[in-house]
Amino acid sequence: MILKEVFRGLIVGGVALASLSGCALRGQLTESIGFRPKPMRSARATPEDWGWATARLDTISRRDSAGGVLAWWGAAAERATPCGGVLLLHGKGRNRAEMMPLGRALQAAGFSVLVPDYRGYGGTSGVPSTSGVFADAALSYTSLRARLGDTLSPIVVIGHSMGTALAARLARDNSPAATVYISPFTRISSLVRSKAGAIGPRLFDTTSFAFNPIDDAVHVRGRALVVVAGRDALIGRNESDAFIAGLTPAPVVLRDARASHNGVLKSDSTVRGVTDSLRTWLHCSDGRRVESGS
Repeated sequence: MILKEVFRGLIVGGVALASLSGCALRGQLTESIGFRPKPMRSARATPEDWGWATARLDTISRRDSAGGVLAWWGAAAERATPCGGVLLLHGKGRNRAEMMPLGRALQAAGFSVLVPDYRGYGGTSGVPSTSGVFADAALSYTSLRARLGDTLSPIVVIGHSMGTALAARLARDNSPAATVYISPFTRISSLVRSKAGAIGPRLFDTTSFAFNPIDDAVHVRGRALVVVAGRDALIGRNESDAFIAGLTPAPVVLRDARASHNGVLKSDSTVRGVTDSLRTWLHCSDGRRVESGS
């Protein structure tokens, strides 16, 4: 659900809301609006069920859960020098299936691809929380590195919407070969305020739902690609442009004029643009990485 629509309804009843306990109300709204996992038809859905026949359902072990983190894993075809690994991080209201078009294209281009579902999402056990989601993203990065089998293969982190905050944190902590931010925003407080005005932060706990991509992204010095959806009804152009302006060095920017907030993930223009950019940056030719000097 788009925040603007939710807050519009809340503001209409603002007089009644004002008489309620502020702390209790903020907590309830943050829990109901913040994390909104989209259920899958089956918790054990395989990538083949969604049209990605060369990947498989897998589990990343997690110490605090017997079930672990469910993920889709698409290993690159056997080649002398694969292009590297890609970690795909979905947004707050979706699940691993939304990243399938990108994952399938990147695997076909020579990358090994890991697409996890955080706790509470897509059949992964647990209840979503800010700290838990960040922890699951970090665990997934570690798992991808282990799956690649060495410390030299380049890794790319790609995040969409809320996932851009996770991608930025991983990029700050791990210095991957490249980071891709799709539909990014600066801070959750700024996004809420842009949709609901000054009353927004009073109704939404931006400290517990603490996703602030720019705070980590400003410390990342590697290559970055930012994808902006031209018809994004959730994240306005001012938000995405402010994020872009905060990055150093300046990122490559891909503007997909006809794409919506979620539609951008299955847009041919975005899928092709991201795939081509990564292959160029990582010197990937015909599905394999060309070593320097060769």
